[in-house]
Amino acid sequence: MWLGAAWAQTPDKGGDKPADRSQAGIVKVVRGDVQVQRQEQKLAAQVGDKLYPGDRVVTAADAAAGITLRDDTLMSLGPKTSFVLEDFKYNESSGEGNVAVRVAKGTLRYVSGLIGKHAPDRQQVATPTATIGIRGTDFIVEVADE
Repeated sequence: MWLGAAWAQTPDKGGDKPADRSQAGIVKVVRGDVQVQRQEQKLAAQVGDKLYPGDRVVTAADAAAGITLRDDTLMSLGPKTSFVLEDFKYNESSGEGNVAVRVAKGTLRYVSGLIGKHAPDRQQVATPTATIGIRGTDFIVEVADE
């Protein structure tokens, strides 16, 4: 099952903001045991939690999560997924930016937002065995457990 998401302003319940990093997105859907790992903290994810570059999101065997980035990129994480938002920069006035994510295991559905529409080559998804330069707008990545 894939989860849709939409952008909304909500309070931050996800721990301290990492130094010198601006908010990249927000957790829109949480089903089951989902954790946000930020620096040394492990936090139970809740709808409305802000996400920052460097955050890792981990879903349990029966869990899923939906994330919306500031440029309206939508990401759905399936069960047993380990995902890192490696880099996110976005200039709302110019529409320029870049997105880099890593999927260590599990399933990710990715729907491009404004960065992908403005500059498709500024999106990147990495897995343990490949780096994908995104040119489409909606795709699924699955990384098997080793």
